[in-house]
Amino acid sequence: MKFSHFNVQLSLRLSTLFLGLLLLAMGISEGFRLSLMVIIAAFVVIQAWSIVRYINFTNRELESFLSGLRFGDFQQTYTIAHLGPSFANLEKTLHFAVEKFKKLRARKEQKAVYFQSLVQHIPIPFFVVHPDQRVEILNNATRRTFNVADIANTSELLGFGAGFHRDVQQIKPGETMMSTIELAGTQEYFIMTATQLSISGRAQKLISLQNVQGELDATELATWQNLLRVTSHEILNSLAPVSSCAQTAKALVDEALASDIAKGPLRDDLKDIGESLDTVLRRSEGLTRFIQNYRQLSRLPPPKLRTIRIQAYFSRLESLVRSELARKNINLLFQHDPPSLSVSADEDMLDQAVINLVRNAATALEGVEHGEIILNAFTDDKQRTVLEIRDNGPGIPAELADRIFDPFFTTRQQGSGVGLALVRYIMLSHGGKVLCENNARGGATFRLVFG
Repeated sequence: MKFSHFNVQLSLRLSTLFLGLLLLAMGISEGFRLSLMVIIAAFVVIQAWSIVRYINFTNRELESFLSGLRFGDFQQTYTIAHLGPSFANLEKTLHFAVEKFKKLRARKEQKAVYFQSLVQHIPIPFFVVHPDQRVEILNNATRRTFNVADIANTSELLGFGAGFHRDVQQIKPGETMMSTIELAGTQEYFIMTATQLSISGRAQKLISLQNVQGELDATELATWQNLLRVTSHEILNSLAPVSSCAQTAKALVDEALASDIAKGPLRDDLKDIGESLDTVLRRSEGLTRFIQNYRQLSRLPPPKLRTIRIQAYFSRLESLVRSELARKNINLLFQHDPPSLSVSADEDMLDQAVINLVRNAATALEGVEHGEIILNAFTDDKQRTVLEIRDNGPGIPAELADRIFDPFFTTRQQGSGVGLALVRYIMLSHGGKVLCENNARGGATFRLVFG
């Protein structure tokens, strides 16, 4: 027969307590000295406290176990098996429960890490707007889009445009709308979608953003190319017979003037007709050249990308434009950082874009003393390669800033309106963009942003 260690210990403690009570009773009846009575009474109290504490030992272990559940602390161990078989079973049960909770928590943490990693790598920006207007950024795509580590409140969204801030405030769960966000000095179009989340009984608004600027730019490029292809074809077809008839008529007039047939008033009339035909020919030839210039925009081939080292590219570019700018007394400077900087582009198309911008800057510097053009290459905060063409000229009039990249638009009398439109289309075909702004100290800056 096995005796429980707990029962033996409890019996010994009760016997000791009973013996102490007997001694205390004898002391009272026999009139022991006061000091001895105090010692016996203290012994009895200590024994009673020891028994209560011993009995509550199991309760303390259970309390420790439940406290661990409450605070998620499963590092504790339980040693009560020595108290007897029933306590050994209780210890096994406690340890089994602790291990079970450890595994459940580990599995839950693994799932949380998995879903957190999944959310962080989703390429679509999304964030949560709480009822108190707090904003919680959920993934890296949002941080990259806004170029911030965190956004605390919806009021901070004003930095990305009043329209975007208004749309975030007004959009309702289940709605989708087009919104514009001001990023890096330009407006980009996003599709904004809102979904309602309910956590702990509190409604929250989950907003996702999908950048459609690239699709809009590609659609615009294709639309312009189709329009120019059709119109240039039709106009050239119409001009061909006009020019041909004018040339034939001019040849006949010249032949008549060279003969003795045309005399007196008739000769004067033929001269007038000849001059008129010359005007028609010049205008038709000018219109033909104009249309042929625009056919460049409709015939842009896909870029043949290769890695171009900026340092070598700038050296070659300098040899192409240095003498032309020197004749106009314009100083040309090159800067790039880091020295190993490179860009993935079609070199011929890049030449066309950069040289167009350099020549535009040179035209803007006509009449400016100490004219200067700076070509700078660097990587921006989004690790994109940027080529910057900066001048110290008069800058771009504010009323024209939104139109300078439109085809057919020019401010020069002899301009074709092709140059900047071609630069924009070249950058769109590279998956990049061209930006422009006036400098704080005068002049304009054009940036070719790749990627």
